[in-house]
This record gives sequence, C-alpha cells and structure tokens, in this order.
Amino acid sequence: MTEKQHRILIVDDEKVIRRVLRAKLSDRGYQCLEAGNAEEAMDEMRASLPDVVMLDIMMPGKLGSELLPEIKAGYPDTAVIMITAVIDAPIAIECMRQGAYDYLTKPFSLDEVVLSVDRALEDRRLKLELKNYQQHLEKMVEERTRELRQAVEKLKVASLETILRLARAAEYRDENTGAHIKRMSQYCAAIARKTGLNTETVEIILYAAPMHDVGKIAVPDRILLKPGPLNPDEWEVMKQHAVIGAQILEGSDAEFIKMASVIALTHHEKWDGSGYPRGLKGSKIPLAGRIAAIADVFDAMTSKRPYKEPFSLEKALGIIKQCAGSHFDPKVVAAFFAAEDEILSIKETYKDEQESLLVQMVG
Repeated sequence: MTEKQHRILIVDDEKVIRRVLRAKLSDRGYQCLEAGNAEEAMDEMRASLPDVVMLDIMMPGKLGSELLPEIKAGYPDTAVIMITAVIDAPIAIECMRQGAYDYLTKPFSLDEVVLSVDRALEDRRLKLELKNYQQHLEKMVEERTRELRQAVEKLKVASLETILRLARAAEYRDENTGAHIKRMSQYCAAIARKTGLNTETVEIILYAAPMHDVGKIAVPDRILLKPGPLNPDEWEVMKQHAVIGAQILEGSDAEFIKMASVIALTHHEKWDGSGYPRGLKGSKIPLAGRIAAIADVFDAMTSKRPYKEPFSLEKALGIIKQCAGSHFDPKVVAAFFAAEDEILSIKETYKDEQESLLVQMVG
C-alpha cells in the first residue's frame, strides 16, 4: 500500500481490459475505478476526482480522443494516459498536444502500464508542487505589493503634509487669502476633470495647486501686505513670486512637486500673451497653468479683500466668459462652466477659514 492511495480511473468499453488493468494496479496499492464510456467516465470524474485516467481512444459514442480535452479542461491536475489498439501517429501526437501524459498501444505489457502510471503520478506530484509554490509566491508578491502600496501611501501623505504646510506658511504671510489654497486646488481638480485629463493627472494637479503662490514667501511684507495699489516698481517685485515659487519647487523627482513648479511659474500667464513672468501665449502655456489661472482669478474675484468686496457670482462668471480667448484658454473656460455646479459646491464647502487644511486635502 502506498503512503497515499491514489485513485486510477480506467475508461474502456472492453470489460476484460478494465478488469485486467484493475487487478494489476490494485496489486500496486492503487484504488481503481471503472467506466465503460465517456458519460460514465465524466460521472466518475465528478464523484471521485481520480489522480490518473487511463482512457481508451476507440469507444462507442464519444471517442476517448474527444473526451480528453473535456477532462483536461475540467480537471487540469488529472494525468491522462491514452490506450488504444490502433497505432496512429497523428492521433497520438494530437492527444499529447491536448494534454495527455502518455500513449500506450494494445497489447501492452502490464509492467509497462504500471511504469506509465507511476511516472504519471510522479509528474503530477511535481506539477502540483510547482503550482503550489507558484501560488505561494503569488500570495507573497501580493502581500508585499500591498505592504509597499501602504508604505508609498504613508510616504505620499507625509510628503503632501509637508507641501501643504509650506503652502500654508506662504498663505499666512498674506492674511487676505483665507481659505484660498483649499478652494484653489479643488477648483483646479474639478476643471481638470472636465478637460478630459486622466484620474492620476487630476490628482497630481489637486495636490500641486496649493503651492501656486509659495514664491510669495520671498516678497517683502511692505509689498505683499500693502493695502493699496502697487506702484510699478513694487509690481515688478510682486511678479517675481511666480519665478521664485518655481525655483523653490524645481528639481524634485516627485510628480506633484514637478507639477507644482509648473503651476507656480505659469498661473499668471494669459492666453493672449499679456501675462507674466514670460509672456507665454496660447498652447505654449502648460495646461495645468491655464487651469490654475482661471481657478485663481475666480477665487480672487469672489473673495473679500481689504481693498474690495467680493464680486457677485453673476459678475464673476460673466467676466470669466468675457475673458475667454484673451486672459483664459477658451477650452478651459468651457471646462470651468461644465464644472460650474461642482465649483459652487466647493466654494460653499471651503468658506470656513478655520477648517482644517490637512483634513480637507489629505483626509
């Protein structure tokens, strides 16, 4: 008796052949099952799940060669040994191609049969071990991948927190901005989605937009906090915040910091080329900069400042429309109005200046 009693299904329309094979294989310690045709064979397959099938090719009804692919499809771990009284090389080759382990011709030596079954079982054992090992490896890879994703997510959140705190530092130097950076980033994401950008790029813009005015850190308080209009010299200093912001952010390998550098540099450029700091025109302005430009202006128009009351929504939206093709990219204006309901919802959600920035942006 073997350590584990393997089940052998003998499928042959000749009862004598089945009994001879059963007697020999039972002596070897195998549990033998019998079937006289394809239908009986499939019933036995479902009931017993044999380890090896000895399958006669020429049977009444469905041929063994026709049953073979059905067995391999439903029970891929079962080894199949074809047996036949006719030597037919093309059929033998086709059976092997369909997944048969061996091909024996009648009359066969019973010792040859035993040897073939022993080898088929050993081959099956090795394949199952390999399959289990592969599944184990796949599970390990899946677990490691999940752990890596969690680690990357934690690192991402930590990086975002650092960036948002830096953006907050710039904001606190300009006491008039309030919740501007919160709304700004959400506006940008809403508009970006409507331009057709993919989810990953929209997320990058969402996290990059808060840094658009980080260069204001370098603007002197006498200019940044001046309550009245700036004179030409002061205005030239103020305009440098775009360049300084880009310089602060440049050189990073992180995609959202790269994007933040682009937005910082280009969110004051205008579609007609009259913006700053480079006077870029049309599509030469990066799309993220064009999106940030409209979000920044809309929030400035609808926010209260020491030198002005907020514009009404009707007036602000009217100005946005009028500036399509001059200040703003017409396609981005169209995306803005396609996202109008979401933008107004964002404006309402982030009106509380004391609301936690990290909860809103990271959480």
